[in-house]
Amino acid sequence: MSNNAKNLPEVKLGQYKGLAVTRHVRPLSEKTIDQEMVHQTRMRSVYHNSTAPAKRGSRVLLDFVGFMDGEEIPDSRMEKVMVVLGDGKLMPAAEDAIYGHTAGETFRFDFTYPEQFRVEELSGKTAQFEIKLHSVAEKTTPELNEEFARAQGYADLAAMREAVRAKKRKLHEDAADRAAGQELLAKAGANLTVDLPEAMLDRTADNEMRMLEQRLSRSNITLEKHCKNSHTTAAALRAGYRDAAERNLRSMLASRSIAEAENITVSTLEVNNEYRRLSQLQDTPEADIRRVLNPDTLAAALVAQKVQRFLLDNADITTVMDPEKE
Repeated sequence: MSNNAKNLPEVKLGQYKGLAVTRHVRPLSEKTIDQEMVHQTRMRSVYHNSTAPAKRGSRVLLDFVGFMDGEEIPDSRMEKVMVVLGDGKLMPAAEDAIYGHTAGETFRFDFTYPEQFRVEELSGKTAQFEIKLHSVAEKTTPELNEEFARAQGYADLAAMREAVRAKKRKLHEDAADRAAGQELLAKAGANLTVDLPEAMLDRTADNEMRMLEQRLSRSNITLEKHCKNSHTTAAALRAGYRDAAERNLRSMLASRSIAEAENITVSTLEVNNEYRRLSQLQDTPEADIRRVLNPDTLAAALVAQKVQRFLLDNADITTVMDPEKE
């Protein structure tokens, strides 16, 4: 057990079985399925080199360098840069200059820096940029038809549509379970008998207020102005953060206590499997995930998931289909 766990207050569980909860399931419209079917084709788009002039949506491979007064601008050279025109990764003047050119061309364009440019010595000055266009490629997206469906392993387009429907429906059902499970855990936390450490709640609320002020300051907004715009007060904001801290602490204590009472555990294998899943999901090396997420924290999260599943399995559940949003 970690030191944090040893320092937690003792609790007495209240009711946690047979709690009432409403599962809200998002509707699944035919429009959503249509959009996902089209998305499946776009995911399988490929680029083919083209001799046609570059246009919005073209993928280009280029070298880029700037000159001023005949001298190369320091740190302006970029080589073998691949971008899709129109995605905003190049400055607009560069994109405009590329349009209409073909692979193999080298060309220049002028650009005048803003008067208040971040590099003072460039402010208000006109530079000349040279672009060498190595390649221009156009995207081809497969048609959504029977052939495409069979290429993805389905018997036909109708079977693919039903598979998409089933996958989307499961996502909606799983989301409803997660929300209901979190609500049940919060209810179990509210039913605890526990003396919460007031100082911990105050510190959490104060930290949240500090982080809010830091975020606001990056946008040159004062806390006073934020409160005025939001029709609230600093005291009300802090009270909200403190209430949230209490709910979170109660939920965490309830999760630990229910897990102990019901012998709900996770194995080292389950923790390791979750590290691998997160690594694949985030396309990040597993070692990097482990550096920022320690095993105790991950294990506690997995236990909480199992506890929420247990609460759902032992709850008085009403499932409703939410109205479809227009």
